[in-house]
Amino acid sequence: MHSIFLLVTLFVLPGFPRDLIQAGAAVPDLTVSYSIGVTSKKGGDMGLAETYNGGVETLFAGNKDARLRLVSLMRVQSIFLSTGDDQVRKFTIVKESGKDKYVTHLTEKEWKQYNKKYDGVACKLTEDTAHILRHLCKKAIITLKDGKVITAWYTEAIQSPVFSSLEPAFSGVPGLVLKYEYTSRKKTISYTATAISRNPIAPDVFTIPAAGAATRSADPLKDSQ
Repeated sequence: MHSIFLLVTLFVLPGFPRDLIQAGAAVPDLTVSYSIGVTSKKGGDMGLAETYNGGVETLFAGNKDARLRLVSLMRVQSIFLSTGDDQVRKFTIVKESGKDKYVTHLTEKEWKQYNKKYDGVACKLTEDTAHILRHLCKKAIITLKDGKVITAWYTEAIQSPVFSSLEPAFSGVPGLVLKYEYTSRKKTISYTATAISRNPIAPDVFTIPAAGAATRSADPLKDSQ
């Protein structure tokens, strides 16, 4: 949730057993997509938020690498997670739209600083359930230090080790989040999974584009929400 722009879409297939992941087995590729919805409460002004309404964010998760790509009327942006042979993880933010295109590389420490608002979040797991894409999901209530509350529905049937790395707000959730929502400035922003796929992901999906984008020094606080 590095802004109002995190989404995903998926094909419905069985989840991957947790015990195999815990045993260190290779995790099959996972592609998930969430549709973004924005609604305004009485007295709220949709403003720029309206341009994100109907947007889509897609999560591509491999065994060690991952990508979270947002496509909306307002912005096209990707966040990459790359893991080298030395197990060192690097994060890259690529803004592909507008005049201010850029590529920003961050170390794991800088990425943590970029997402510092999620440090110390309280995650309450409840017994409430719902079915999303035929998966049984449980409800989690996540409270940030600034008081913002995120309501998430997750399935334990699907595990993705890189998911919480790209979405640190969900680090305390024991499964893949298939729906979540929060309220900001009298607007409710929701992300709902629409499809899940275990098909192999083409390697070039994890290739960081550079054409037409300026590379700038990492500023972990700039543009963070």
